Amino acid sequence: MFCCFGARARRSQPAPARDRSVVMASARVNNVPAAGQGGADSSMASPRSSGYFASSKRSLGGAEEGERSGVVVAPLQPAEAVVWPVEFGSLSEPGLRRKSTEDTEDTVSLRRSFCVWADGSQMHFFAVFDGHGGPEVSALCRDQMHAILAEELALSAAAYRVEHHPAEDEEAELRAWKAALTRSFTRADALGASAVPSAYVVGSTAVVELLVRGHLLVANSGDSRAVLCRAGRAIPLSQDHKLERRPDEVARVEAAGDTVFFHNGMLRVRGILGMSRALGHRFLKPGVICVPEITITTRSWEDDCLILASDGIWDAISNQEACHVARKCLEDMGKDDAQSQYLGALVGPEDNVRCVNAALVLTRLAIARSSPDDISVVVVDLKVRG
Repeated sequence: MFCCFGARARRSQPAPARDRSVVMASARVNNVPAAGQGGADSSMASPRSSGYFASSKRSLGGAEEGERSGVVVAPLQPAEAVVWPVEFGSLSEPGLRRKSTEDTEDTVSLRRSFCVWADGSQMHFFAVFDGHGGPEVSALCRDQMHAILAEELALSAAAYRVEHHPAEDEEAELRAWKAALTRSFTRADALGASAVPSAYVVGSTAVVELLVRGHLLVANSGDSRAVLCRAGRAIPLSQDHKLERRPDEVARVEAAGDTVFFHNGMLRVRGILGMSRALGHRFLKPGVICVPEITITTRSWEDDCLILASDGIWDAISNQEACHVARKCLEDMGKDDAQSQYLGALVGPEDNVRCVNAALVLTRLAIARSSPDDISVVVVDLKVRG
């Protein structure tokens, strides 16, 4: 039986992985790009009824350096009873140009064990959404994206069980997860577009991290970013869709029959939007699309943490510096440290105080460097710490 839950579950240790799930993948699996490639249904799927529960009523609050994540990691031994740790925390702050937190267009969604895969593996969901033109689309994504993805994963799990039971096929799992992520972005895009008048330029970026067993899946549309810190080294898991950094995206927009030109010193689709992919746009199609670029990375015991953040962080802090700061915060802060009491008001019931502290330090650093944009940061600790 499989099920997916929209609300965040109580804190618990993920169940031990099955033997197959902890054998590290080869280079063909590690960080495979899937920018709208095979296996994904590009049409909008409608909600279907099945044997799981997904509720969206409750909500919670391209890289310039470092290696691409085509890293090959040696197999883990032994493969029995491996538990992959996951702790997390986040922080969102209005940019310098905002009058109050009510004007903030950034938001995050953190969902431990929001879904259970066909083999009983727990799946964890973390995301950052950076709105532009207004908070409507980013707020909808915060409240709905995890529930939409839960539905699509349940459908993929049902199909996987029919096609592969009792055999286990890792490649088929990867295809199923990528297809579910792509369909979820398509549905979220349609949902956001339906909530905004057609002539308005209101949308949102989306960077979504899906953790399942020893795999890190990142789906990205826009200029928010996911970075993995592995043995102190920054490994970007997503690539920004800012037109100035992506000549391939400029070519794609123009091939679709749309235009790109400078406005206020920045390349923009029709002189309006500086990114080529985002959710919620009707007015800027076909140039601006929602299809995410997806990477899959195999976890390693050397992994320190994940950082997901809006461009308010990345415009002021490099990938490597962000990893250094986050890692230092996670390593140095004890549970009984005085800083823990200071952070009390910021730490939610499932948040980890070390992760919240790391997010806070990154936010303060970006603000100190005069980052004008809203800032949202999620830090996911991937190590067991005392």
